[in-house]
Amino acid sequence: MLRCSLLTAFTPSSPTIIPMASEYDPIRKSIDDPLAEDGLERARELFEEASGPYLSQPWSWLAWSIILPATALLTPRVLAATGGIGVMFLWSVAVVIGGVFEAFHILRARKRRGVISSTLATWVLRSQGNLSLVAVLISIALLFQGLAWLLPGLWLLLLGHSLFSFGGLASRALRTGGLLYQIGGLVAIWPHGYSLAVFAVATWAGNLWIAWAIWRAGSEHR
Repeated sequence: MLRCSLLTAFTPSSPTIIPMASEYDPIRKSIDDPLAEDGLERARELFEEASGPYLSQPWSWLAWSIILPATALLTPRVLAATGGIGVMFLWSVAVVIGGVFEAFHILRARKRRGVISSTLATWVLRSQGNLSLVAVLISIALLFQGLAWLLPGLWLLLLGHSLFSFGGLASRALRTGGLLYQIGGLVAIWPHGYSLAVFAVATWAGNLWIAWAIWRAGSEHR
């Protein structure tokens, strides 16, 4: 008995294995945390609420489904007739017309709902503005290198990313529209000579899909 006690006292115990910390631990904790999904749902609710005036009516999306494809298809003719200056003027006018039409419907929807402003919506617009600035700078670089044919694909990819990421939190229709844009962007960046036609088809399909989804959702609530 004494021998067993002595052996137990002097026998080293097995070392305790402590798992090493990993850079993936925060990800694992967020996956295992039941509150993580609740946080995502809360973010979606906030984005959906902030985008209410933006998604209340399908008319601005219908307008973009006409303006963007028509401008893309007119670009080769304007380029042949007036050169690059004419193309810049054409797209500037198209964006202004579409933007004014969109802003009118957003402001009217806000007035009807009694919503003055939204901090989250303002933040999203600023982020969108930053993304647009990046797209413009890349576009200028491509133009100086004689790669103007890449511009339709570039803008489809960036606009599609915006719709998929920010818009996807507010509406599944925006996520789907973003995917349509990005699929078109992938097709447009291949050197086949039809990038503007691909741009026209992608913007027509993406915006028309969003407009139809908004109209269907409104019909179900009426």
